[in-house]
Amino acid sequence: MDIFKKSLTAVAVALSLASGLAHADIMFLPGNNPQQSGEENILFNGAGTISGPALTVTGRTNQSDVLVAFTSTENLVTPANGQARVDAADGAFTDLTVSLLNGGTFGDLIFNLNAVQGDTGTAVITVHQVNGPDATYNLAVGNGENFLTILATNGQRITSVDINSSTGVEMVNIDDGRQFRISEVQGPNNVPEPLPVSLLGAGLLGMLAMRRKGARGN
Repeated sequence: MDIFKKSLTAVAVALSLASGLAHADIMFLPGNNPQQSGEENILFNGAGTISGPALTVTGRTNQSDVLVAFTSTENLVTPANGQARVDAADGAFTDLTVSLLNGGTFGDLIFNLNAVQGDTGTAVITVHQVNGPDATYNLAVGNGENFLTILATNGQRITSVDINSSTGVEMVNIDDGRQFRISEVQGPNNVPEPLPVSLLGAGLLGMLAMRRKGARGN
């Protein structure tokens, strides 16, 4: 194998490593773990929020004053009395997406799913992240508290979280989602764009081609 072929092999290895590094981690921590920096509560029924019935209702973070959207395929409501929560207008929903209304990102999300009385099953949680493929987790949902903490690590950012209980794994009707917390919210213009791996590879290959041409000239 000549020097050029060895160099191409090195480029392939570098691209492989770069692709791996671009996929930062998402951690799923069963339970209520509000220990992240900048943790905020999401408050409903305040000024400028949408309380429903609507396919998208909104809450507002209690410190950064950012609107958080809760979207479903059926009408949702945010009851004015009692614990801050998102309900289905008809009493139960099977899908819910949580995101920032302005399209920003966040560092973690904590929530508690409350199953319909007597119902048990699995909710499939899908995290859409800035870099890398979606991350999924199966959350067992039964009577009592069903807390889950989702944490982005290694510089990763979360764009949205899907909660879906109608994927065929098991069926559970969710009475409501409550005690939502979120941290490290950022606007859409504050997310750094990673250098595409394809551009990195093109640059390395160009340098190798010039180096080989120079070697031939000598």
